[in-house]
Amino acid sequence: MPTADLGYGDPRGSLDLRTVVAAYLRRIRAAAAEPDRTLICSGYAQGLALALQVLARAGIGAVAHEDPGSPASTSAAVRAAGLTPVPVPADAHGVDVAALEASGARAVIVTPAHQWPTGVLLAPQRRHALLAWARRHDAYVIEDDYDAEFRYDREPVGSLQGLAADRVILIGTVSKSLAPALRIGWLLSPPALTAPLTEAKRSADRGTPTLDQLALARLIESGRYDRHLRRMRTLYGAAGPYAPPWPSMPPRCV
Repeated sequence: MPTADLGYGDPRGSLDLRTVVAAYLRRIRAAAAEPDRTLICSGYAQGLALALQVLARAGIGAVAHEDPGSPASTSAAVRAAGLTPVPVPADAHGVDVAALEASGARAVIVTPAHQWPTGVLLAPQRRHALLAWARRHDAYVIEDDYDAEFRYDREPVGSLQGLAADRVILIGTVSKSLAPALRIGWLLSPPALTAPLTEAKRSADRGTPTLDQLALARLIESGRYDRHLRRMRTLYGAAGPYAPPWPSMPPRCV
């Protein structure tokens, strides 16, 4: 790294990593990802906190979340931002959009690629209904790209964000694919929220550690990250459908 790159830098994160992540998400998740609207964050928790903080400042008062889901941690994050959490049922097709409509919320947190804990995929008709709801109500969808790298019962599906980049905030991490301790994630921002999200990140910590970002960028652009994921899918798939997300420690990347 040149000396000039050892300062605080862009609060959105290293341009190298943002460029690599945007290209990766376009290729793997069919996301509408551009480096200028990609923010590097310290895992999903910070990404969610930043998104909720910005939505609260935009005048949104209630945020819906899937039920069943992770109500304790999600509700705590919503309340910490000064917002009201609203549980909305999720069934065999994903979040119930009719119930969401009736809730009065103008934001919702969903896990469309792999709903936790049911494991269901958000059905195509629900996807379109959810995005139509967001457009009608000037609302936002926070897409938790939970466990999208590891599905064994169906082919991968594209992200919601790729269908409505102006209405969806996508948050992903390397916590499942590499290790939670790395504390690296990314957030794809709608154009209208990029500036306030960038300022919120600057105020929070002035940026995620740059050396870690550059190491991840090299891992992805070298192809080793893809090889690692292919290897882990094989190992986890062979362990059976009820295996934990990873062994006690993920095998090292090779």
